[in-house]
Amino acid sequence: MRNRALGSILIVAGTTIGAGMLAMPLAAAGTGFGVTLGLLFGLWALMCYTALLLLEVYQHVPADTGLGSLAQRYLGRYGKWLTGFSMMFLMYALTAAYISGAGELLSSSLTDWLGMPLPPAAGVLLFTLVGGAVVCIGTSLVDLFNRFLFTAKTILLLVMLALLLPHIHQVNLLTLPLEKGLALSAIPVIFTSFGFHGSVPSIVSYMHGDIKKLRRIFMVGSFIPLVAYVFWQLATLGSIGSPAFAALLANHAGLNGLLQAIREVVASPHVELAVHLFADFALATSFLGVTLGLFDYLADLFARKNSASGRLQTGLLTFLPPLAFALFYPRGFVLALGYAGVALAVLALIVPALLARQSRKHHPKGYRVAGGQPVLWLVFGCGVAVIVIQFSITAGLLPAIS
Repeated sequence: MRNRALGSILIVAGTTIGAGMLAMPLAAAGTGFGVTLGLLFGLWALMCYTALLLLEVYQHVPADTGLGSLAQRYLGRYGKWLTGFSMMFLMYALTAAYISGAGELLSSSLTDWLGMPLPPAAGVLLFTLVGGAVVCIGTSLVDLFNRFLFTAKTILLLVMLALLLPHIHQVNLLTLPLEKGLALSAIPVIFTSFGFHGSVPSIVSYMHGDIKKLRRIFMVGSFIPLVAYVFWQLATLGSIGSPAFAALLANHAGLNGLLQAIREVVASPHVELAVHLFADFALATSFLGVTLGLFDYLADLFARKNSASGRLQTGLLTFLPPLAFALFYPRGFVLALGYAGVALAVLALIVPALLARQSRKHHPKGYRVAGGQPVLWLVFGCGVAVIVIQFSITAGLLPAIS
């Protein structure tokens, strides 16, 4: 690749702007545009900051060091176990979800094109084979595929915004939260929408540890989703409005509720097609970013060589477990996804804060992110808070986002 920095920015942005973006209006419907806007900027700043903390730690180790090795070096055996469990729990659950969702969409599309029924399992196997091959070949090929998919995804997002923006009404954006607890319940949804930290080691290695370029990559790459999310919330909430959205979601939960709400506002089949295609491309780019991070983590964990046979072995470790879940136990990863926010809080907030704290003890000089020990403890506290909120939602103490 002539410009790896651009490709890395798009990998960060592509991993972040996933199909989960379509769930964000569901969260915003109960909190109001003003509260949602504050959460977007606050959580973006927090997640960007912790990515830079990881970069600070990486400057003192070889660029191809895996996150597991990094955790063992600075946090010891138990730190490595905590990092490894969180990484694999999160990445395997997301990979299984992406494989299952994309496989179902692929089999449906092939059935329409070929005029013969294909079971969802066929789509799951085909998607895993093609996507897995791209990841196994290397980051350069992931970069190439991601550039094409991200461009298509951006065009579709602009189409959706162009169709919705003329229907925006200011009064819809001034609605206050419907319930106080919904503002807290929205935090895990928005928080996970900025999660790209599992891909940080792969990007550091891809950029050969160039600190100056990597700072720009993480800041710009995470800022692009922030801008996209703000305009998406502005378009959906501004055109539909929180009360009307909530009423529709009461009868049509999840993505169906979102499509029904958009259909009633725009009354055009083009926007529904754009939303479906956007979800397809968003799912594909998220799959590439997540599995690339998981692949490199497992290669480091099991000390697999960067040879054809070594990458094949790592590929089997990466894709066989989530493929088995998607085929034989689909409810398993659905339940696991309910706790994805917990694993991401550990991986993206708690671990970077602890790593940076230990790294600064060993290396008093070099690149350092602004903020001393109090800020690191604040980040650690935010991680604990996200975990408490997620478990409170699961226990029914806070209202769940449909």
